[in-house]
Amino acid sequence: MNDWKDKLSELHKGGGGMKRKCTECGKEFVPKEEHHKTCFDCAKKKKGGGILNEGLPPQYLEKLAKGYFDNNNCLREEFLTEMASDVAKSFGTKLKNHQLRRFYGHIKAADNRLKMTGDWPCVNLDVKKLSSLVAEAKGKDKVPDSFYKFIDANIKKIHNQKDFEAFVEHFQAIVAYFTYHYPKNN
Repeated sequence: MNDWKDKLSELHKGGGGMKRKCTECGKEFVPKEEHHKTCFDCAKKKKGGGILNEGLPPQYLEKLAKGYFDNNNCLREEFLTEMASDVAKSFGTKLKNHQLRRFYGHIKAADNRLKMTGDWPCVNLDVKKLSSLVAEAKGKDKVPDSFYKFIDANIKKIHNQKDFEAFVEHFQAIVAYFTYHYPKNN
């Protein structure tokens, strides 16, 4: 009965054609499946679950501190392009698409309510609620730290209706890039 275990053990001990060099880092590893070309650590980094994605991109909070708008009082382009893409990548595979869309849906509902009623003070309260909703999800380990920090920093940056409208555009770009970077992250 232990005969098959002994044979399997021999295959792994001597390499038995089972060991392979990782195509990324060159480290030897035993692939879990024959088609695997990279070690577990490199595969994890490539998927976005590595240490590189633990926090927001460098300088994001500095750029946010300068505000959403440029000298012409227009939304800064980087909030819709490379910065949005980098933030989306920072969420990694821990954040699921449906979770991101749930929180984005909260913001879009507030945006729609603002467009219908024009009642910024009441809508502002709905917007501020998002911080507590994301804090709860973070406390339950359902969202990555980078997402929590992203929401917290942006909600604190919203001081008026124009800031809120800029955040809606920024968040929409991040949702789009997240879907691009993690298309099967349901």
